[in-house]
Amino acid sequence: MTSTVSFKEKLKQAYSVFKWDLKSCSGTMAVYAILAAVFTTIILTLCLVVGFYAQSNTMYDTYTYSQSLYSLAEAPDTNAVAEAVKVFQIIASQMIYFLTIIFAIIYTVKVYSYLHNKRKADLYGSLPISRIMLFVSKSASAYLFTLIPAMFFLGIIFLISACFGQPIVNEAIDIYVKLLMGTLASISAYGLISVCCGTTINSVIMFIAVCIAYPLSAMFIKGVANGFFCGTYTGIFKDHFIMNALNPLAAYDGINIIYWLIFSVVCIVASAFLVKRRKAERAQASFAYYLPCHIVKVLVAFLVGMFLGVLFGSLNVFGDGYLGFVFGFILGSVPAFVITHLIFYKGFSKLIRTSIPLGGLVVVVVAVMAVCNYDVFGYNEFVPNFDDVQSAGLIDAEHFYRESDSDLNKIVRNSAEDFTDKESINSIISSHSSIIADKDFSSDKKFQSVWYDMFVDNMNIGLDEMQYSFAYKMNNGRVVTRTYSLSVYDTFSDNYIDTTNIVKTKTYTEKYTAAINAKQSDISSVIVKKTSYAGCASENTDKSKEDFAKVLEAFREEFKADKNNTETVLAPLGGGYYYEVDIEDFKTAYPDAVCLLQVNTGSNDYYSNVGNIFTALFTGNYSIYDEPRQEVYIIPKSYTKTITALKEIGVLNSDNTINEDSDYFKALNQYY
Repeated sequence: MTSTVSFKEKLKQAYSVFKWDLKSCSGTMAVYAILAAVFTTIILTLCLVVGFYAQSNTMYDTYTYSQSLYSLAEAPDTNAVAEAVKVFQIIASQMIYFLTIIFAIIYTVKVYSYLHNKRKADLYGSLPISRIMLFVSKSASAYLFTLIPAMFFLGIIFLISACFGQPIVNEAIDIYVKLLMGTLASISAYGLISVCCGTTINSVIMFIAVCIAYPLSAMFIKGVANGFFCGTYTGIFKDHFIMNALNPLAAYDGINIIYWLIFSVVCIVASAFLVKRRKAERAQASFAYYLPCHIVKVLVAFLVGMFLGVLFGSLNVFGDGYLGFVFGFILGSVPAFVITHLIFYKGFSKLIRTSIPLGGLVVVVVAVMAVCNYDVFGYNEFVPNFDDVQSAGLIDAEHFYRESDSDLNKIVRNSAEDFTDKESINSIISSHSSIIADKDFSSDKKFQSVWYDMFVDNMNIGLDEMQYSFAYKMNNGRVVTRTYSLSVYDTFSDNYIDTTNIVKTKTYTEKYTAAINAKQSDISSVIVKKTSYAGCASENTDKSKEDFAKVLEAFREEFKADKNNTETVLAPLGGGYYYEVDIEDFKTAYPDAVCLLQVNTGSNDYYSNVGNIFTALFTGNYSIYDEPRQEVYIIPKSYTKTITALKEIGVLNSDNTINEDSDYFKALNQYY
């Protein structure tokens, strides 16, 4: 029964509900508090022990959780204790973060359990509080139970850090936003599922199924898009909200906040609308509303069907990848649908009547995959005719720098206006044609590539693979792009083309090279040399960074102003791994060359840093910008400002020879 009450009375009702739920969840909250306190104490103790040990000038050879602490132990002259507290702040905050996510789910399940118990449903229904108010109050309780203890322990962590003079780091601050948004999305989503389900077990299973089946299904769709349409660009799945649109746990990533706010509001409004009309007798039945059940069954059927379908297609079952896929999809989706139905309905009740969505799923997937497999629209074979192209662009990732947070898809599209001359456009089209000619578009190869393309960003691939993008601005104003990377079934030679006549142009160098565009923080070192064995290299000090920044500034200014440099002079000489070159290699072609300017980006110890490899595997972001990369430029006598800057910082002598007395002089074989 319900009654019309004032806002003040509604607040009293909400507070009463909060006290009931607090009593119910007090034991769980005590467990959370004990675990959080114990873990925080242990982490603090370990960090301080390592910090004080390093501070005492004692070498510490044992591997610790944090590479930062290991580095401190080898450099005891730094403020090791302060750095150790910083590491404590980050690790302890992350521990609270993950612990909070786990207990948020526990609180939520307990709070909404009244919807799945007839006795509790009747009891709450007899109270002088509306169903909507009761539901909203319980949602607020779950939210507060999750956040207040988390903020309390995070506050303690920050207070301890402040006592040691360590300010709050950005990684820890981000956790606040992640918890606020992730908890709201998860509670609102589970609340909607609970209203639709008649039992707690069904609610939990549906929540888990959605959080797992939806993102994995979206990954299969992404893999098919990249694997079957060679040259398409979808980016990394983690950066697209659609890849996790129905997975509320993804809101804990702290990205796409606007979407998750809208998602949470929609779930809360829908829950309030449905809970008001929900019949109390539906408690302990399978479902109160059946639509979410049908959606989850279709999702699970699709995921299992795609797994077996792509597997059988990859194995070329029946001698044809597509036929193998159809067989595998039906073999996987039908049993998965039936088993999910049995779990939800505790039997075969309504199985035939609710199987219509399964039939529709099979028909749609088989038809769509036929279109993809047989390339009905000719996407894979597309190479434009010269007469249809107004301008064109090519990006070779081996000779390409961009800021890590820039929109790569936008860069590729904008490159369509790079070259308007006939020779360059013909060269780009010819290069594109050569890649298409070497591609194997057989059905089983496409299915094999799906497994690879599911997880990676098909433009941000490094680890020694070549990759290219092509962009065309057509005469009708339409921009067409294609992005190619080394696929799972390609060899290196299958994907290699000679792009020298494009990447050595001034247009390309000005737009896409590190020497002209890189931020100072992205440049690992600058080397000035004449031979492979000796030269002057920048060091990781403020003075060195300032000195070589002046050199690069002068070089960039003169390069851009050089009207004669239209083809090869000062063009980048290679990329990828570091290699050695001498100025004598270029003396014949460039007799006025003074020295070589080498710009390095990435980490010198990248390939020995196992952490980077694990990060790449975990995120799918095999970024080419973490690799060590090299660009070498010839400095001619006409670049007077650059030469003057090199002399001012003591790298060159007055006669343009390398100054071996400079603080920056070192043998290059020792530099690496």
